[in-house]
Amino acid sequence: MKLSKFSRRFFCQATLALLAATTFTIAAPSRVNADEPEYQAISDIVYKQVGDRKITLNLFMPVKDGQIVKGRPLLIYLDSGCWYSGEPGNGGVWTDLGARERGFAIASVSHRPINEAQFPAPMEDVRAAVRFLRKHASEYGYDPDRFAVCGCSSGGNLSLSLGISDEKSPFNVGDNLDVSGQVQVVVDFFGPSDFKDVFTRYPNQAIDCIYDACGFKRDAAKPDDPNHAALMEKAVFYSPITYVDENYAPTILLQGTVDPLVPLSQSALMFEKIAVCGVRSRIVVTNGGVHNPGTLGSRDDRIREIFDFLEWK
Repeated sequence: MKLSKFSRRFFCQATLALLAATTFTIAAPSRVNADEPEYQAISDIVYKQVGDRKITLNLFMPVKDGQIVKGRPLLIYLDSGCWYSGEPGNGGVWTDLGARERGFAIASVSHRPINEAQFPAPMEDVRAAVRFLRKHASEYGYDPDRFAVCGCSSGGNLSLSLGISDEKSPFNVGDNLDVSGQVQVVVDFFGPSDFKDVFTRYPNQAIDCIYDACGFKRDAAKPDDPNHAALMEKAVFYSPITYVDENYAPTILLQGTVDPLVPLSQSALMFEKIAVCGVRSRIVVTNGGVHNPGTLGSRDDRIREIFDFLEWK
């Protein structure tokens, strides 16, 4: 499906809206009802700076009796659609699935969009966010040894990149390298995992932003194009599946059978590679599900599947 510049821009904006990448700023603890924990929101935390460009995240910490609850796992949501990212949001899927009611700490993370910085900048940004969050765990109060990440579509792809061990990851660069940039659990909603497979088997289905992120035009997917070999080389380098080994993070992948944008093979291939390496993993395929987490079974089913996989109370 080839999109015009206008359509591509509209698609990216719509995707960001769909994935809840909206600005969310709260200055004081908030409460939805008496049965839910209070939360303190800390907005626009600068986790990385490139020149004058500040890249930010929002943090939501559970509060009880006026004090932040210490030692809770941190659930990270990547605010990304088509590898574009606006301001950090309110926790996206984690918030939608009731993570606040369960008392988890939540971080909502933005990254540089691909029209500002192509691959591997988004991978490097979100990896820097994990290191920053781990470095400052004692300051904010969450558990540095229990990080889980979730994202949808391009956010799922970036989430998969955070499952790679520090030793294998080529994206673990920058500040705070004395702490790990790997998460303990990955929750992936229909994220591309193997760009070479996409460019080889589904070159026409892939939307333009996949090519844009890699720095090539669509014609480069044609075997006789002079840029074909270079595209395939970059496709392997940027793909999370390339770096899966026995030290990859436990991962649950969720996707629908009729996703029009990301082929179901992307989740299947990643699941197979992770399982072959002996890492705890699960794939949840929803018959009739499309490129929208709300179509992947009932909300109760998604809550049970994801939080059971986390194994954190």
